[in-house]
Amino acid sequence: MKKKFLGLLIFITTYASSQTYTTNFNVNTNNKDIKSIVDIWQSYLKTNSKEYWNTAETKDLKNFNILNIEGVINPSLMNWNFSNLILSVNLFSEDSYLIKSIFEGENKSVFAITNVLAKKENGNFKLSNYLFDYTKNWRSHSSENITYFYRPDYILNVEEVSQAEKFYSELCKTFNLKSEKLTYFIAKDCDNIYDILGYEYIFSKGMSKECGYYEIQNNYIFATEKAGANHYHEITHFINKFYPNANYLLLTGVSAYLSGEKAHFGKPLIYHIKRVNEYLEKNKEISLSKPFDFYKLDENTNPQYVIGGLLCDLIIERQGKNGLIEAFKNTKSDEEFLQFLQSKVLKKNENLNDVLRKKIKEISKTDEFPNRLKN
Repeated sequence: MKKKFLGLLIFITTYASSQTYTTNFNVNTNNKDIKSIVDIWQSYLKTNSKEYWNTAETKDLKNFNILNIEGVINPSLMNWNFSNLILSVNLFSEDSYLIKSIFEGENKSVFAITNVLAKKENGNFKLSNYLFDYTKNWRSHSSENITYFYRPDYILNVEEVSQAEKFYSELCKTFNLKSEKLTYFIAKDCDNIYDILGYEYIFSKGMSKECGYYEIQNNYIFATEKAGANHYHEITHFINKFYPNANYLLLTGVSAYLSGEKAHFGKPLIYHIKRVNEYLEKNKEISLSKPFDFYKLDENTNPQYVIGGLLCDLIIERQGKNGLIEAFKNTKSDEEFLQFLQSKVLKKNENLNDVLRKKIKEISKTDEFPNRLKN
């Protein structure tokens, strides 16, 4: 999701002009172990180098720092250039310490408070993801392509597992992709997703009723118990890595387009189309000729999922599946995407605003959104 999708980020200042790395008064750097851990954490923050990270995790994970996941925030945490204040370094287990620190903006506004572990490895401390310790006592279940991890008191719906496998298989077939193994964490709710990632606090905590995240480098899915084992929206994001030159609005749209009853915030796309139609009927001044600019409606509907889904539908309707794949390959910038629509999709003298408004109005009168990619 592009940064402008997140209205919550408006209050955040621009990138800090000068980063600082400090410790709180209570952090005892006279202690040899704690001093070593402070140095390692701050050195990592300055370099993002895997030399400071647990060897097993750097070996098994393409993105070895799970905190550094796009989607939760954009850009990802380590790319904001925030200052960092270590709040505490406390013994966590026999051979590990918990590092709790604040990421803050230039004006000292708190962006996040994170938990990261430091563990002994060959006599030296290395950093480690909080995720794996948090979920080490969770139950697991493996199907053909997906390994699930979930809380001990959660009852995994095996029918949803079967549906997820079928959806994933059809997704790969539709886009001619070879499937890869997925790791799927089912947390209690949105805030619990942040917890397991290692965000003790993040500015958006407590604000989301429903959410999900896909960590593209490791094929990690983070879903809520409400979303269950078949969060099609997040599974669809698997295709993103294969289309690095696709416009973000198309990738946002196709995830909603294919996701059925769980298209966006746990609701079907038709639900959101009806809400967007009502809003547009009352706000005639909104122009969809620049569809990227219509990103705010309310906390229950992000119109970008509707617009993106409808643009996918329009391309498929007029150019077929191959037309959509062509769009995925050549529309990185907003300007390139608009040019593609003008030259390959819209008819002579057609206006994108009129076409989209008409499509929204017509579909809003129905009870189901048409999926033209169904086999």
